[in-house]
Amino acid sequence: MAHAAEPVVITVDPQSGAAAPKRAVGHAVVATLPEALALRRTWQKAWRRSDPRRAIAIAIEIALAPGLHRLAEPVRFGPEDGGTAAAPLVVRGSPDGTSRLVGSIPLQPAPGGIPADLLARLPPSARAQVRAYRLPAAAGLESRIQEPRTLAQRDARVNLAVFDGAGALWPARWPNAGWAKVAAASDDAAGFTISDGRAAGWRGEPDLWAEGYWHWDWLLEAFPVVGLDGAAKRLTLGDRPYEGIARGARYRIVHALAELDAPGEWWRDVGWGVLLVWPRDPAAAPEVAVTDTLLAVEGASHLRLEGLTLEQARGDLVQVADATDVVLSGVNLRRTPGRALSIARATASGLERSNVAETGIGALRLSGGDRASLTPARLFVRDCRIRDYAQVARTQSPAITLEGVGQVVEGNYIHDTDEYAIHLRGNDHRVAWNEIARVLSGSTDSGAIYSGRDWTARGTVIEHNYLHDIRAAPGFEIKGVYLDDMASGVTVRDNLFVRVDQPVFLGGGRDNRIVDNLFVDSSPAIHVDARGRTWARDAIADPQSELRAAFAAMPVGSKLWRARYPGLATILQDDPAAARNSLTGNVFLDSDPFRFGDGARADEQVRSGNRGPDGLRLPADAPAQGAARFGTVLDAAGAVVRQADLTRLDRDARLAPSPPSPAER
Repeated sequence: MAHAAEPVVITVDPQSGAAAPKRAVGHAVVATLPEALALRRTWQKAWRRSDPRRAIAIAIEIALAPGLHRLAEPVRFGPEDGGTAAAPLVVRGSPDGTSRLVGSIPLQPAPGGIPADLLARLPPSARAQVRAYRLPAAAGLESRIQEPRTLAQRDARVNLAVFDGAGALWPARWPNAGWAKVAAASDDAAGFTISDGRAAGWRGEPDLWAEGYWHWDWLLEAFPVVGLDGAAKRLTLGDRPYEGIARGARYRIVHALAELDAPGEWWRDVGWGVLLVWPRDPAAAPEVAVTDTLLAVEGASHLRLEGLTLEQARGDLVQVADATDVVLSGVNLRRTPGRALSIARATASGLERSNVAETGIGALRLSGGDRASLTPARLFVRDCRIRDYAQVARTQSPAITLEGVGQVVEGNYIHDTDEYAIHLRGNDHRVAWNEIARVLSGSTDSGAIYSGRDWTARGTVIEHNYLHDIRAAPGFEIKGVYLDDMASGVTVRDNLFVRVDQPVFLGGGRDNRIVDNLFVDSSPAIHVDARGRTWARDAIADPQSELRAAFAAMPVGSKLWRARYPGLATILQDDPAAARNSLTGNVFLDSDPFRFGDGARADEQVRSGNRGPDGLRLPADAPAQGAARFGTVLDAAGAVVRQADLTRLDRDARLAPSPPSPAER
């Protein structure tokens, strides 16, 4: 039996499958990760019978060989697969960083090529470029390629996910880039007219979809097209979008064979069981996802997943539930129409020193703790790089969603996507030392860090973050830290905002503390409104409103809550529409400091120790004259910006991508 100082190692090598598995005492070589878990369970049972005390101390590692590990179904870690705090189960990739767990399989050419009737419907320019592939039963042959995506169903399932070496491919669409505009909306609120004459080419499509910002530019919804009158250029959706369809709304058509006219597009015929693809690389076969998730941790504790690349499933790559101390470290999570990682009803678990990219719905969801007792879950995301998320669900899909109590988001770099970075729900979270840049490029009425519609979601601290270059597209408006619709009791302190539209936006809330922040070229730096006195008064007055329902759901009158959040229990008796906040110690450099609107009053705020903008404006010759003209404040601002840039460069070095796999070289 192995000693604790000498971990037992089970090696997973797909190339070992042809030979008999090697299973010496304390070491084994098997072909798949599920085999490794099964063998570990067998060994543990034997060790417990022979020496229960010593068995607990034995550390077991599962080491994946370099290269590709394909999964035909999710790998499940149950309660019996956990380790101990002293000897966690470690599943690690190879030292060269090339171990890949993949939930997809390559497609084979369809016998006979493209069926003649489908070939005739392709655009002439595509007929020589498009290839036909046979869809295996393992890919799932649901009648439609996806489920409707709505405000109520933001995480709608994608039934078919296709990839190549460069990432996800997409259903044939029109227009190929950008959006068309609704010419006119119908009275039934589910139909609309288009100005282009190409609708006639969509006749007979068995699985045609339309997705769009049907009424509001902050909400993308997708519905099947159930009616099409080509002559009248009129389409009818399978359901009414949220608040109907507005004339001029942005939309596009999805999964139309007549629109398969560009590399990277595909179209599926469920009857023939074929997938038509215009490949980006004609020499390589596309792949289709066959697993809904890759790793499902259900009730296991004390588990480490290290040095792996996980990619190409139909849903969330990794799901963790009802677990304790499950940590993913140094992993690459990418290429899925779902999330990279979802953690629910867990404690002391999270993601660290990892890369997340190319996800369809946001990126990470952390949910845990008990709000009634304010018991923290201590879930975390630390020192990670997150980019290119929300590729499918383009709205309501942040990089990180925090729910429950006591989660930590620290030291991350979140950048370059259309959506927002962090959504806060619940209590006592900490968001610190993160850099957030170039997000919300295609969004409106949103914020890089967002919370709203809950008086009771208090105690969160947002501190030491660097937000920069967050500007709205023409005609849109966005924010930095957006405490929307009466969000209250949040502390925003010691943050640096550089070139950020409306960096701190307080939408009707109270008891927020905006303290010791530095605003550079970011106006208005702090917005305060009292919307509960004006257009949002029903949210406060109506006992059935979302705000009042959230208030009634929490034990705000308990001894614990009264001690933690003074004044919350009596908020309905204390002028609940008033916006009273503390705005102190902030510095405004080339930024207008305050804006008060919608019934907010400056004299209701605590304001002290703020500096600027008088005397702190940047002139055209600021680089040459700044230090002499503006003194220590400008020097300090420049030092903070330079240090933020150095911190980013250091993070870039630490989060450098793992070496490419042989297939990617």
